[in-house]
Amino acid sequence: MSADPAVLARWGPWLPGFVREAMIGAGERHRFGVHHTAPGLAAAVLAVAHSVAEPLDDQTTVADPAVGGGAFLLAAAQQLPGARAEIVGRLFGCDIDPVAVAVSRVALALWSGGVAAPRGHLVAADFLDEDPFPVAPDLVLGNPPFLAQLRGDTVRSGEGRARIGERWPGVGRYVDGATAFLLASVDAVAPGGTVALIQPDSVLSALDARPARSRLMSAAPPAAIWVDDRRRFEADVDTIAVVCRRGSDASSVGLWSGVPAQLDGHHTVHLVADSWAPLLAAQRGVPSVTVQPGGPCLGDVARVTAGFRDQFYGLRDAVSDDCDARVRLITSGLIDPLVNRWGRTPCRFDKRRWTHPGVDLQRVSPTITGWVTDRLRPKVLVASQTRVIEAIVDLDGTLVPCTPVIAVEPAGDVPSLWHLAALLTCPVATAQLVEGATGSALSADAIRVSASRLSALPLPQDLTAWDAAASRAEAGDVLATGELMLAAHGLSHRNDVFQWWRDRLPGPKG
Repeated sequence: MSADPAVLARWGPWLPGFVREAMIGAGERHRFGVHHTAPGLAAAVLAVAHSVAEPLDDQTTVADPAVGGGAFLLAAAQQLPGARAEIVGRLFGCDIDPVAVAVSRVALALWSGGVAAPRGHLVAADFLDEDPFPVAPDLVLGNPPFLAQLRGDTVRSGEGRARIGERWPGVGRYVDGATAFLLASVDAVAPGGTVALIQPDSVLSALDARPARSRLMSAAPPAAIWVDDRRRFEADVDTIAVVCRRGSDASSVGLWSGVPAQLDGHHTVHLVADSWAPLLAAQRGVPSVTVQPGGPCLGDVARVTAGFRDQFYGLRDAVSDDCDARVRLITSGLIDPLVNRWGRTPCRFDKRRWTHPGVDLQRVSPTITGWVTDRLRPKVLVASQTRVIEAIVDLDGTLVPCTPVIAVEPAGDVPSLWHLAALLTCPVATAQLVEGATGSALSADAIRVSASRLSALPLPQDLTAWDAAASRAEAGDVLATGELMLAAHGLSHRNDVFQWWRDRLPGPKG
């Protein structure tokens, strides 16, 4: 069988990779993280790498630790100086799939005019188990498999997790496979060399990636970040490319986006291992907000509690549709800023649709009875996976939060529940949470609200303005509450912050 000359002329050496991906079923692509990279995207990531790497010369060596169809090696080959036959000898790659390695061989041979890659340059190997490259490459590029480790069929075996722990002590067992590739690439690259790998954007803020960020900060801190302006892979994940230079002490990070890659600016930031999310937040236009450090915070005046899977499963047999229910279940979908939508908006719980979800306390699992009883007190409830912090007040203490709804219960010197609600219905609180947690939510447009981050929110200094904001919160005036809370934090001049927050609010903005 021969290739269509028109197709071959259009796609050239990239054609074998496209054919291989088309022959792999969707289930297998998901399980093994197989998502080939388009030529333009590979070129964009290479361009960002060029912005921080040493100039390419006739000695530069390039490697891809998950070579797939060879897209990144082809992109590098087109940029490297020298004769094509000689350039092929400076390219290296490996993949756990021997077919991928064979496809990459064919792709490079098509590009070079028939010159085969030298023996040992393209090999079948697991890059997380060994460094298969005969040289320390100057540039490591690629799109490693995204293999989430919390659940599903992408979870590594116990033996595989143990090997990760042995190779990088302290790195958690749940670190994403793509992040492990980033660590291995930094180990493999030559001193002063550059690594540029596609990653899930959660690498910047996920708790499980913290030990990896700590290692990278000491060995190869990020020098540039490329952010995908739309989801270009079949995987349902927001992606970035992290570009690191081994041995550098980068004081600013270049922020890039799009295909072709465009420089959006440089961000000077003091990175800490807890989160690199401020980099992503800056690229996505989140306004930076600074309040006086060292003052009291929400955790000083309230207990902030998040339920987990046990609480969710413990409520399954206790929920029924009951419009007269005294104790009511509240999901994130029923919480808008200062508006409780129970009974007005249907919700989903345990894969079912509910109109008036009530909780029968007699049918709650004994394992969580104490937890539910503790929640039946006056409190503020906060939704998760939202564009702004969304909070409602439970004056009677009759609402049971459904995981991942967070409960904020007064535990100190706080004037009222409405003061707590106003503190949360505030541009400052949302901006700080977005800046610290960008990348941790299910989509690029949402934030994952956590108990720990809520607890760290600062209390305002202007108590008179806070009192006025609490009064407007009780009246249900969201915009006035946000405006007064800016004043309470001494930031009434930051109209940019207010407008950014206002634009993210659900529903009409009037």
